[in-house]
Amino acid sequence: MKLNPKPQQYTSLLYFILLFSCFTPTYAQNTVAHDDDFKKHTYQNIAAYTSFLSKTADDNTALFDKKLQKEYNKIITEKNTDLIKELNDKKFLFDMEVLPYLNSIFNHVLEKNGLDKNQFHFFVNRTANVNAYTYEDGTIVCNLGLLNIMENESQLAMVFCHELGHYMLKHANSSIISQLKLYHSAEFLSKVRHIKRQEYNAKKNLEELFKTDVFDRRKHNRSQERAADSLGILLFKNTSYSGVQVSHIFDLLDVAEASAATGTLINFFKQENITIDEGLLKPAKKMSFGIVKQEIIDSLKTHPDCAIRKKVMQAYFDKNPKPGQDFLVGNEKKLSVIKKTALFDEANFSKENDNLSYYFYQLVQSDAAFPANAYIKSEIFATLVSLCQHQKEHTLHTVVSSMYTPADNKDEYALLLKMFDTVDLATLIDMASKYYENNKSSITASAEAINHLKQFKN
Repeated sequence: MKLNPKPQQYTSLLYFILLFSCFTPTYAQNTVAHDDDFKKHTYQNIAAYTSFLSKTADDNTALFDKKLQKEYNKIITEKNTDLIKELNDKKFLFDMEVLPYLNSIFNHVLEKNGLDKNQFHFFVNRTANVNAYTYEDGTIVCNLGLLNIMENESQLAMVFCHELGHYMLKHANSSIISQLKLYHSAEFLSKVRHIKRQEYNAKKNLEELFKTDVFDRRKHNRSQERAADSLGILLFKNTSYSGVQVSHIFDLLDVAEASAATGTLINFFKQENITIDEGLLKPAKKMSFGIVKQEIIDSLKTHPDCAIRKKVMQAYFDKNPKPGQDFLVGNEKKLSVIKKTALFDEANFSKENDNLSYYFYQLVQSDAAFPANAYIKSEIFATLVSLCQHQKEHTLHTVVSSMYTPADNKDEYALLLKMFDTVDLATLIDMASKYYENNKSSITASAEAINHLKQFKN
């Protein structure tokens, strides 16, 4: 299962860069909470970082063949523009809990390897996508979704070592330049000209040519992943973390890709005494919601051959045992608190982006994990009321994902999208009403939400 149906990275052909809250009863308290929320999603050093990206782009551009400099710089400039926009759009987390914790682990890796901290920027992306990735400028990003499948700090440190390996081996720039060289080569341009002159199937043949290129690039990427693993292991050896459990990372990635949801929709509705036509949740033979563009990014999640890579890493540490500790910055309890905070921020990120279908899905999963949490129950109710309002105003499509590729017929999020595609207003109102009645002792609801529900029922 893809844990985030709306990937946050690039869509351009050349962008293959290796890349509780509390309810508060008074206005003054809400204002403070809003200010705190604004601060934890606002990067304070945006001007300095923008200058750093620009200078790094210029320095890197000067290293390459003059024939390619203009296009290389254009790619990097567009990447930088998108990255700054994401920072300004509150897509990253700058809180006083999750970021400092992860940054301390990252800095430990840098210090133990004698790497200059000024070369790197470490960010935490708020998406639930199980991923970590590296930019050519030394910016390394860890998604909240990846944090939430990690079991200890040793595994997180190994991920950061792997991403540093990509940077130190200059995989991003080498991939960009090799691609530009290919597109400017006489052989490739000759093939394009030949296809364009064809009377029939020119478009199809061009697509096939670029598909072949993508396939070749992915094979090249696999070799880069193995190289980043190898250098990552050497970097990890210099840390004070234990190597006993780090190869288990690949099992966790596989499980995250294929695992069933924590809480199923059928069980959720039964638990809440909500009667719903089960036909709404039966998968079609082939479920599809728009077309999700396939992106080639340097990211741990997209790496192939996890089983093979696990064997290689495990064999290395079996032969070269790495003593150390699994926790240095915190402990199991601290990591558990960090992961819980991350889960809530992931969900809030969906809500802030008006992706109520995925927000509702995340709330159902969180409710299964934390069944007594009043905040979750309050948010489920508020979201159901909001969905009713959108259905009444014929705007439900604006808050329900329109592009999502389900993993299989048991993909719970795809089943939820199928339900939203066919559910009527009366059913949604009934769901909201019964949920409120079943949980009103735990729900802190606004008067506006309750009034909306009364109006819907009348």
